[in-house]
Amino acid sequence: MNRKNIRVFKFRSGNENDLDALFENFMWFSGLSDLNDPYEGYASFDDAGIDDDFREKFLASVYAKQPKKEISPEVEASVYRKDYEADTGTSFSDYVDAKAIEIIESFYDEHKNDFKILSLSLAKDSHEHPAPLNNMLMWSHYANGFKGLCVEYDFEKLKTSIESNANIELATSQVKYATDGKLPTVKMKTFMQSTIDDSRDFSLEILSAFTKKEQSWSYENEVRFISEKGGKHYYSPDCINAVYISEKTPNWLKNSLLSNLSLKKAGIKIYLVGLHPSEYKFGFSRIDA
Repeated sequence: MNRKNIRVFKFRSGNENDLDALFENFMWFSGLSDLNDPYEGYASFDDAGIDDDFREKFLASVYAKQPKKEISPEVEASVYRKDYEADTGTSFSDYVDAKAIEIIESFYDEHKNDFKILSLSLAKDSHEHPAPLNNMLMWSHYANGFKGLCVEYDFEKLKTSIESNANIELATSQVKYATDGKLPTVKMKTFMQSTIDDSRDFSLEILSAFTKKEQSWSYENEVRFISEKGGKHYYSPDCINAVYISEKTPNWLKNSLLSNLSLKKAGIKIYLVGLHPSEYKFGFSRIDA
């Protein structure tokens, strides 16, 4: 994704938490379990493409993490492969796969707990007021039934500002939407190979699984900032391009927004979003703070 001049949007209902975040210039990063998709963080496991030679190599790499003085990891794994089924009645492949799944589940849960997410909506085109800004479902679901607001940010400025203020590095990923009804897949073979190579490939596969959703969510056109730190992440006000306020926003909220935005002195554009009198679409008119 080319990050230059990318516009992203955050729809807000206008509650106390939303106003604190806007007025104090911070974004809240949430855990996966706090997001609104019931399948958030779910994945299926795929054990294809693994033979016993590969399993033995993987097992040796596991044993190498806690080596025994009297036997090398490679020899220990070879002995297990040779004798395990005769000694226990369970196949070598079943033993190794069960051990791998146990580690994978623990590793996967650890990543689910560690990753913190900021969800934004990415402009779908270069139109002055692009989807999802002109999407009625977004205003209905995330802006209090068209009684709230939407804040537009410069993607790269926002990322750079958060990283600088928090002294962290953010990962970013555009959400992919499944058209086949299938959960994202994490491969046992990738995990085993990552263990053998001591690489991050399986972590990247997990990250990919964490940024896939069912097709019905595609109207959000979501892009995610991913951090290992949750909670408040502060940014500079000049990351904000514009604020869009619904015509149905209560006067107290509208006046509070206009007052605060004028104090930021960041050249933020402000638009009033209205309903068209004869068509199913929004109108956008520029207003002053």
